[in-house]
Amino acid sequence: MNEQLIPFLDQAKELYELKELERLGLSPDLEQREMILSYISLILKWNPVSNLVSSNDEKKLFLRHFCDSIQPLLLFGFKRGATVMDIGAGGGFPSIPIRIFRPDLSFVLVESNRKKASFLKEVRAELQCENVTIVNSRLEKLPIPEKRHDYIISRGTAKLRDIAQMAKPFVADDGRIYTFKTKQFEKELNDIIANKETDGIGISEIAEYDLGNQIHGLNLVSLALI
Repeated sequence: MNEQLIPFLDQAKELYELKELERLGLSPDLEQREMILSYISLILKWNPVSNLVSSNDEKKLFLRHFCDSIQPLLLFGFKRGATVMDIGAGGGFPSIPIRIFRPDLSFVLVESNRKKASFLKEVRAELQCENVTIVNSRLEKLPIPEKRHDYIISRGTAKLRDIAQMAKPFVADDGRIYTFKTKQFEKELNDIIANKETDGIGISEIAEYDLGNQIHGLNLVSLALI
């Protein structure tokens, strides 16, 4: 671990909840545990200047953000060797937690904020995630890749229909768009349904879940091209 992270390590260990991961069916090995602690330490180091998570969330960082981020992996899954684009990657949620448990996946993290993009670059270097690419840009300024991504993921960056439209040019024909519950969830689901023929995107699956018997009624939505 980088010496600059040592001052944050004890707090990271206090936040880390192995039992919660085991409850979710995950048993991190020693290397994964070190990656998790390094990642949490980096968040604690950068948060005062980059606002990666709200100050109210910092004490529940592991449950509310890390464990929440791995729900797409647990509830929907990713095919082996897939490519994943994270729109509005921010503090690395959900991509970095998923990458820790699925090193076979390749990620493109798109983040327009310069400080947050710099944070993500330090995460990539510290965790030695060579298959993670950081792009400091707005999504609409990016060229459409010749080979589109298997999955697009986004955690609370926009309304469901807006996310779907942003993601559409970048997702493979048989790919999926995974996004988390939004503030006006029912209304936004209805917008997707009402406009599916026009937009060419429909709902593939909806999964409801809780976090540690503390946070209830959360949802994941899987969208697909039609």
